[in-house]
Amino acid sequence: MAHLIASGTLPPPASPAPLPPPSPPINPRARDCALIAIALTAAAFGVPVDELRARTRRQAPIAFARQVAVYLTHTIAGFTLTDVARAFGRDRTTAAHACHVIEDRRDDPAFDARLTALEQGFKSTLTAQGL
Repeated sequence: MAHLIASGTLPPPASPAPLPPPSPPINPRARDCALIAIALTAAAFGVPVDELRARTRRQAPIAFARQVAVYLTHTIAGFTLTDVARAFGRDRTTAAHACHVIEDRRDDPAFDARLTALEQGFKSTLTAQGL
């Protein structure tokens, strides 16, 4: 290396590592609807909003409540699974799984009635917010 420095011919600098691709933008309407779904679901299930918004799965009751919020945002607000997943900071397949889990639970009449009431409250709130 010393002889390269002395001769004035330094090796070319190493190329920098490639940058990761930019994160896709979050649909602002989907984000707003997701926040409303999170707030309503947190209240209905008695779990903290911050826990539903956490990046990690958390305990089963919290994960289930988050799945309900994902389901509401997709089925009632009508956003694509991709938009819903981005709004929740999750993968599209995770959002799809959440919707399947909730659909399967609707076979239970008590849960279905509870979810129907939550759906109606979500629709009313979206309408009141102009979403």
